[in-house]
Amino acid sequence: MSERLAVEGFSASGLSAAGSAARLSLLEPALWQVLRTAQTLQAAAEAWLTLQAPMLGAPRACVLLPGTSVGLAPLAVFPAQSECEAGLRETAEAALRENRPVVQAMAETGPLPGAPPQVSGAWIALPLALDDACFAVAGFALDSLDKDELRAAIRQVQWGSAWLVAKQAELIGRGERRTLARSRSVLDLLAGVLEQSRFSAACTAAVTDLAIAFSCQRAAIGFVRRGSARITAISHSAQFGREMNLVRRLGACMNEAIDQRSLILFPPPENEATVTTAHADLARLQYGGRVLTVPMLVDDRFVGAITLERPADQPFSLETVEQVSACAAAIGPVLEDKRQNDRWLVLKASDAVMNGARLVFGPNKTGLKLGLAATLALVLALSVIQTDYRVTADARVEGLVRRSVVASYDGYLKTAGHRAGDTVRKGDLLAALEDRDLALERLRWVTERQQRTYEYDKALATRQPATINVVKSQIDQADAQIRLLDEQIARSKFTAPFDGLIVSGDLSQSIGGAVSRGQVLFEIAPLDSYRVVLSVDERLIADLREGQTGHVLATSLPDQPQMLTIQTITPVAEARNGRNLFRVEGRIADGATRLRPGMEGIAKVDVDRRLLAWIWARPIVDWLRLAVWHWWP
Repeated sequence: MSERLAVEGFSASGLSAAGSAARLSLLEPALWQVLRTAQTLQAAAEAWLTLQAPMLGAPRACVLLPGTSVGLAPLAVFPAQSECEAGLRETAEAALRENRPVVQAMAETGPLPGAPPQVSGAWIALPLALDDACFAVAGFALDSLDKDELRAAIRQVQWGSAWLVAKQAELIGRGERRTLARSRSVLDLLAGVLEQSRFSAACTAAVTDLAIAFSCQRAAIGFVRRGSARITAISHSAQFGREMNLVRRLGACMNEAIDQRSLILFPPPENEATVTTAHADLARLQYGGRVLTVPMLVDDRFVGAITLERPADQPFSLETVEQVSACAAAIGPVLEDKRQNDRWLVLKASDAVMNGARLVFGPNKTGLKLGLAATLALVLALSVIQTDYRVTADARVEGLVRRSVVASYDGYLKTAGHRAGDTVRKGDLLAALEDRDLALERLRWVTERQQRTYEYDKALATRQPATINVVKSQIDQADAQIRLLDEQIARSKFTAPFDGLIVSGDLSQSIGGAVSRGQVLFEIAPLDSYRVVLSVDERLIADLREGQTGHVLATSLPDQPQMLTIQTITPVAEARNGRNLFRVEGRIADGATRLRPGMEGIAKVDVDRRLLAWIWARPIVDWLRLAVWHWWP
């Protein structure tokens, strides 16, 4: 207040030309004192303008703040209680926009109507920056248009503006130091709370640190239970009873702050519209002491409060209130988490159930309610609806009959007109072996027979019985060799035994190669009868019986499921891909004209009708049974 009175006392005189020097010399020490000790930028700017304007001979001046919703807002005006001229404001806006000093001529209307405006002076404006950031603009109205005088005025303002720049830096530093001190106190308090593993010990450490840090006679902390604040810890008190007069009044103060959802300071500041009845009762116990209660907010609810007490001659400053509020905001969630974790397991379970019930039956949470309703409906449907229970297994299509074409003797391949994948009809030539040697051998034996026949006729004509018998035997031997060679020549050609599909055998690249006796050349399967080989997991094999029906769906024919009937269940398991699989054979019904041996797919065998819940839960139930059986002593 004294700073403003000193500044206004000097500027109100207007600094007339006659007495400006005398007044300036009289008030200059006070103005310099105000400039050095000003606690706000506005007070410093007013003192600075009062000192700077007479030095420049400027009858009007102002300091404007940028960054407001209305553009540039006046921070200080010289003379005091006057308005900033439009010309000064426009010049200041130009200086802020261009970020440099700006000079604009001052134009005034002539004395006669319609006369041209006369230039009587100039406006100068300079941006004031700290760390390359403009925080204010200084403007002055000068009565001179001389360039040297204007340049000297700008230089003077630049030198003098160092006072405002330094004051702005001082204020910013002061605020940062205040913030740093608040953060340090909060971190120290939080560290003391986190060191304690139990809730009660953490509360005791918190109130003790609060009482010491803020020089309080007593500090107390309480948490809301069943709608009312209950004292958890009091500084300088190891034990206390709930029925103590002090404890009841501390709880009333906390309830008063929590109910009003704001901190309460007693005695209350001016124009503070809060109820402080409980705080007044507590203050009377300390003969008019000071009381501060700060509620602790966690998420969206108040979980407790902190109450501090001081003697009457030590009021709580605004900075202390801010520090206590920051401490409450920091330790509130930590203490609440420790309180929740220190409860009995039964209480935790009951709270979880109650919270779940509030979510389900309370307002809002429409999505959760719909999800639970859908889940309940699904469980009910699974427990009531029955459907076909089917065993699913990998399947492979094979021919019902599989005939092998085998080489009857050693030879060399002459022709091979068919290969795997070809459809053949009964009697079609599949391949042939070289038979030239056999034909020559047959020709030799035919010639031999003709010779023996001639000898037989000659001996018969000359009536030589002994010769007739010998030649007769030689003729029979030749006939036997010819029949043998005819059979071998016939076996050199391989024909299809029936209509079907060649499922294996490709000799097209082996023409002229050797063929061994007993070598399988082709395998043929019929096209009108098939069987399906199922690889059933050992966990499902017990559900299958001979005669059960189902369907098989080939990968290459996903739109045509085929009927099958289980015929044979092989009681031998085969290990494949880490699983034990049983071979089960089924018969495909007639009419499967598009199936081919070798096709693979998925087969489903109908067992009976069961509940959906049983079908889907069976793998889990079986696994649990095995696990229990394994670990049960």
